[in-house]
Amino acid sequence: MTIEEIATFKTEDQVTFQQVYLDSNDTATQLIFDRAEKTGAKALVFTVDSAADGNRHRAARYGVGSADSSYTVITWDLYDHLRTMTDLPIVLKGIQTVEDAQKAVERGVPAIYLSNHGGRQIDGARPPLEVALEIRRQAPEVFSRLEVYADGGVRYGADVVKLLALGVRAVGVGRPFMFANVYGTDGVRRAVEMLKHEVAIDAANAGVADLKKIDPSVVDWTPNWASA
Repeated sequence: MTIEEIATFKTEDQVTFQQVYLDSNDTATQLIFDRAEKTGAKALVFTVDSAADGNRHRAARYGVGSADSSYTVITWDLYDHLRTMTDLPIVLKGIQTVEDAQKAVERGVPAIYLSNHGGRQIDGARPPLEVALEIRRQAPEVFSRLEVYADGGVRYGADVVKLLALGVRAVGVGRPFMFANVYGTDGVRRAVEMLKHEVAIDAANAGVADLKKIDPSVVDWTPNWASA
């Protein structure tokens, strides 16, 4: 579906971001930015963990390609340039290190997205929970200097609660909805209901009465070998 077709399904109070894959073609980039603005997107999500095509063996067996099959030199200077092409805030999706999160703060990025591209872009890429833990331990100020979102590996409500506890403001879900979509709208609706229920009961069982007041004490991930 096109950007415009998807926009027709939005409810009046629904907030949407437009995820984008970009290269050095400014003309094509400007067209995408303009379309996103016209269809009411509140932000652009620039995918920075896809500088080249992913090595996806299972997808290749079924003849499925990637959304981004070109090589792209992604730098902070490119980000600064892209900001001159739109009035929308540009979120960086695919942050994988504390250092890049800190650099994002320095460069005035409004929000970052911790993501390993669903584990499909490169084998061994850390899930966002591990990255969030590292940021919380080494540079906790990041969470108060910009908004942090996350997706990848989220299957249950407990996954959402852990990320929220560490300081993540919003959690994305991919595969659960893709699997639920096998059953159409009813399947997706049921997946939403299950996740909402799990978030509520897992938070309650962790002693959290109000998610807005959740704090990092809920998560203490100490490897077994650390206490040996």
